[in-house]
Amino acid sequence: MVSIKYQKVLYDVSPHDFKILDDDHVYKMSSEINHSISSSSYRHIYWSTVAESGLITQQVSLVILFTILFVHLDTNNLQPINILIINALIGLIGLFLYRQHISLKLLQENFKTLSIFLLFGSLVSPVVFTLTKTISTDTIYAMSTLMMLTHLIFYDYGSETAMVQKALSFSVALFSSVCLASRLSTSFHTFCLVTSAVLVFALWPELRKYIKKSSFEIFSVLTIVHILGCIILLFHLSMLHMILYALAILFLTFLCPLWLISLQKYKISIRGAWEEAVVPEQTKDKFD
Repeated sequence: MVSIKYQKVLYDVSPHDFKILDDDHVYKMSSEINHSISSSSYRHIYWSTVAESGLITQQVSLVILFTILFVHLDTNNLQPINILIINALIGLIGLFLYRQHISLKLLQENFKTLSIFLLFGSLVSPVVFTLTKTISTDTIYAMSTLMMLTHLIFYDYGSETAMVQKALSFSVALFSSVCLASRLSTSFHTFCLVTSAVLVFALWPELRKYIKKSSFEIFSVLTIVHILGCIILLFHLSMLHMILYALAILFLTFLCPLWLISLQKYKISIRGAWEEAVVPEQTKDKFD
């Protein structure tokens, strides 16, 4: 009788179970995948990426528009009361678009919130107006520019990454607007600019998400409106700034997507059982 010797092991891996991929094989595999995608598919991916980059374009344009508003208020080319009326009209239109079926109770709650904000803002505006009197104007402008850049870097553009910090992005944008508002001539000008900052950086992004989800065509039209508005307003302020803005938009909208797609051939992702399990969450749509 032949005795069979068993190995007391919990788990044994055969050398044929895994195949180590060297660099040449991975490069060959990536090349085959890239060649399998037709040129028409690449064009479709490129223009889809260009369309999705409209969110970045809109946010950059909003920062530019807010800066233009500050310049016109600082030079007294615009009256604060007119800006407040325009903000009120935009807020009402956005409210009716965001809440298609407004009940009387919801309207009362929104009116109460608006009244508290207006009362609190009018009381705090004199304090904000004298907040940075001991700081030089150049320092305020440099700090505001840095804060706006931080806002654009950490803004939520729809990608779930660790770099996205919604609270930080909104806080630095509001801080920058407060710093700029403290350089205006009166406390009423300050109140007007802070109110516009809340509308631009807090309320409009939520409405924009709803518009993008409802109709991407309208969202694309809004992107074009943002670009044309910035170009027209910058043309009356400075030709140099208009050219720089146009070059920046061309780079963000057309060159960056092309650069991103061209780098995909260097992306190597090998997935397997060693990765951490991800449980999909089913969330109810809040707009239903």
